[in-house]
Amino acid sequence: MKRLFLVLFALSTAAMAVGQSMRELIAKDPNLAAGIYTAYPVTEQIATPAPKGYKPFYISHYGRHGSRYQTKEEKYQTPRMILERAEKDGRLTTFGLDVLRRVRILAQDALLRAGDLSSLGEKEHKGIAERMVKYYPQVFSAKNGNHISCFSTQSVRCVMSMAAFSERLKEINPKLDITRQASVRHFHFTRPDRGLNTIHDTARAIAKDYQKRHTDDKAFILRIFNDYDYAAALIREAYKSDSTYDFMGNMHDLAMIIQNYDHLTLSLHDLFTEEERYQMWSFFNIRRYLTYGPSVDYGDIRIADAKPLLRDIIERADDIISGKTKNEIATLRFGHDSYIIPLLALMHVEGCDGRIPFSQIEKLPEVWCDSKITSMSVNMQFVFFRNKKGDVLVKLMHSEREVRIPLKTDTFPFYKWEDFKNYCASLYSDCAAFGY
Repeated sequence: MKRLFLVLFALSTAAMAVGQSMRELIAKDPNLAAGIYTAYPVTEQIATPAPKGYKPFYISHYGRHGSRYQTKEEKYQTPRMILERAEKDGRLTTFGLDVLRRVRILAQDALLRAGDLSSLGEKEHKGIAERMVKYYPQVFSAKNGNHISCFSTQSVRCVMSMAAFSERLKEINPKLDITRQASVRHFHFTRPDRGLNTIHDTARAIAKDYQKRHTDDKAFILRIFNDYDYAAALIREAYKSDSTYDFMGNMHDLAMIIQNYDHLTLSLHDLFTEEERYQMWSFFNIRRYLTYGPSVDYGDIRIADAKPLLRDIIERADDIISGKTKNEIATLRFGHDSYIIPLLALMHVEGCDGRIPFSQIEKLPEVWCDSKITSMSVNMQFVFFRNKKGDVLVKLMHSEREVRIPLKTDTFPFYKWEDFKNYCASLYSDCAAFGY
């Protein structure tokens, strides 16, 4: 067997090459300015076989829902309303008229679908499930059992992601016994958000104020409207704001969310210059960092949210390894980006735990990039391997990519289970099983 084998994925994010700045990456691929709206970034990977004698027997997983529509209807309808009003008043440029044409298509397609999983999102989860079976067939061979436990938040897009994932597993192996639950009872590990509820509004307000103070949108507005004062007044009225920055941000969101659909061929990337696109990504990267990430200002509170989730991952695995839980071969959890981001930071997964204070926020792209950390369907997989002596190794994968944590190992990407368990326990030692 070859030491390395290539895992061929369907889409490409070759632009994520190590060493390139986000400015360079976004210039090459505008879709990378999407941040949390980035469609699942699958690319050519290297999967490392386990050391001799070790076979996979269990997989633990937490994944975000797949590609979706914007979560609020007004994200589509407010820009449409603004542009249609300006069209009626003869205030759109020729380019603006074409923008309206495209926004109408988007708004009509999204009508009454706010927050819904898209067909691409369903395909993303089916693809992840299929590759899981393909590259770890021993887990699903019935040698160690055939039961899979699935847990989801009560969000419909998460439940549908769970359904798509588990359906594909069942299609591949009809003998699997799969249970699915979407209950408040499991929110301590599917939706741990005590800290998020504490800091969300304050952190978001700081980020939005920064965006408002640093947005120069006049050139953008004049590409679409032929009268700046008219457009500014219309925009302020529509967003109930004393500024015009909301419109540019809203249009950026629409331009980025299109990659979450596989049935539309239009684009809105031409609304923005390269510099504007980078700046918009930067603003929203700051917003996600302050509200979800490991910032110096709010990170300790947010990272603590992931402790019950990590505890659940470790304790369920320990029960399976010890034989306390029998017949379970996989535990699959489905939730949101706002919970996997703290998990990655808590575990100090490489590239996911950068910490700076807001006073140095201009340096953020050097230490933390949402487009690289959390996409649609982003997931953490913990794959467990065992030899005939009963020794256990665990491999960590961030969106199916092998990743490092600051734990010594002579067999990367594999960590000794006892070392890994102790490391993780030290990270959640101050949290109770059902709270913290």
